[in-house]
Amino acid sequence: MTVELQLSQFRLEGDTINDIVSNARTRAIGWDSCVRADYLTVEEADCLKKVAGFTDVREKTNYILKNADFYSTKIISLLAKAPHDDIVRFVLVSLIDTMVAPKSTFSRNILSIAHLDASLPYQPLIKLLGSNDESIKLSSSYVLTLLLIDDSESHDGQEKVLRPLFDFLSVRLLSSTKLDLNFFSIQLLKELLTIKQYRTFFWENHETLFPPLLKVFTERRGELQMKYYATMSIWLLTFIPQALEDIETQYPELVGTLYVVAKDAVKEKIVRLAISSLLNLLSLKKDRDQLVKQFLLVKGLEITKQLIERKWADEELKTDLETLLEILNEAVTTLTTFDEYANELRTKKLNWSPSHKSEEFWIENVDRFKENNWKLLKELLQLLDASTDPEQTYLNQAIVCYDVSQLIKVAPEVVKVLDRIGAKAKIMSLMSSANTNVKFEALRTTQQLVARSL
Repeated sequence: MTVELQLSQFRLEGDTINDIVSNARTRAIGWDSCVRADYLTVEEADCLKKVAGFTDVREKTNYILKNADFYSTKIISLLAKAPHDDIVRFVLVSLIDTMVAPKSTFSRNILSIAHLDASLPYQPLIKLLGSNDESIKLSSSYVLTLLLIDDSESHDGQEKVLRPLFDFLSVRLLSSTKLDLNFFSIQLLKELLTIKQYRTFFWENHETLFPPLLKVFTERRGELQMKYYATMSIWLLTFIPQALEDIETQYPELVGTLYVVAKDAVKEKIVRLAISSLLNLLSLKKDRDQLVKQFLLVKGLEITKQLIERKWADEELKTDLETLLEILNEAVTTLTTFDEYANELRTKKLNWSPSHKSEEFWIENVDRFKENNWKLLKELLQLLDASTDPEQTYLNQAIVCYDVSQLIKVAPEVVKVLDRIGAKAKIMSLMSSANTNVKFEALRTTQQLVARSL
């Protein structure tokens, strides 16, 4: 694989890596004072002085490359020693400059020192991810990614490196409120996920690693290029068979998210990735019919028709849209109001859809709520708990109270079930809610609960 990560790509509001590199290049370091402070040996100071003596980056990298074996060992040795933040920053930036230089093979020199010690070159860099200095952490994650995606590196057995790196990029950087850190993170994640073994490992830990990636879309963060990288990352993950099953059961909102991306994108390459991802999801064999209904419930058929009417240069995109339309047209006749209701439960986002206020719906489907020891009822009641979205929490609570009142009408025995599982008290407590709609629905349901209990 050709390493495509270049410093010029890392640009957003803060020029994250560019600023780090530029500042570290120009900052003067007193090498003799570092020796006196016992940060460096005389030999280490001398070799860094030679590198620092070049004002032209190209001349500096050429010098390091001519002495590649020596400097690869010396650089990792200094990073393992981590004598002082200023020195570490200088070493990391010199390493980055050399690794990304045109036609550079310095990554291979760095990787080759593993024969000296199995923990090298990764362990010192992983340790630096825990630095108190943000520039050191970012530079270390960048170097780690460059090494991991190098063609000469074995992509198997890298779990001990991938876990801390993925945690840093996804859990910490991608979850940050700073857009420049989000943008930096998503670029590195996209590069790592191009490696089959790495994306498989990523998905094995999806419960902590995937939600921050999904939030890039749901919170509408970043600029167009960031959306492109995020969509590509999703697309790459849809080639994992286990991911398809997990998405269907644990991340049903992804279908609607991808449709929103496809509908709103102004760049054809983003639409292509979103639609291709949706088709990959439909390659799921288990519960595929249920997944197709999910497509219909987020108005996938209407959006697909709208997209087909647009003019596309990409023939593959046209074919994908036609395939998707054919699948959805075949399935639309099987969609029921209960499917719509069940979908709301799956996504944990209730809305006042017609099924809630239809008497026929409750009469026809009450037995479904009784199945498996009132399993569906218990799923409904879970939505009384607060979520990260206050407005959706209030909406969920109001609708749950209303739905419970409807169930009481058609199945009075539900009152005993509610009392037994502690939901009765929870509903009654909502009469003091700060939201007027929740308070009203809770009061009305409580009146029924009390009347049926007498």
